[in-house]
Amino acid sequence: MGALAHETGALRTRDLKRVTVDTTVQPKPITFPTDAKLVHAAIKGLNRVAREHGLKLRQSYLPIAKKAAMMAGRYAHAKQFKRHRRQLRLLRTRRGRLIRDIRRKIAGQPELQTAFEQRTEFGGSTEVSYVPAARRRRLRAASATR
Repeated sequence: MGALAHETGALRTRDLKRVTVDTTVQPKPITFPTDAKLVHAAIKGLNRVAREHGLKLRQSYLPIAKKAAMMAGRYAHAKQFKRHRRQLRLLRTRRGRLIRDIRRKIAGQPELQTAFEQRTEFGGSTEVSYVPAARRRRLRAASATR
């Protein structure tokens, strides 16, 4: 494009000695990975992996999880933290039910067990629980006095 501008005379070489660049920051669609979003993603992922391996689950919990994750975000934004935590607890409970249902269905099937171990993290709890700052301080103070 620069060559065409040079040929037509619209642009001279000396015009390119100094270039002004607009460095305005553009907004990006990036969101924080909140507990609600992570647990909701885990529920969706467990359902996807179960479907890929032909497991018939009792219940997918997908519509319930979607609504709970959405409401958790709304409650947190409105600073209604008791309601927010209730939605998180609902999400974690549904995730636990899914994990237990999948474990029951794949018991005694080594090929499915290895497939699920490779695709998911069933070993140990990787969950981050919410503990208010005031309670954390009290717990730290109590453990320091022992």
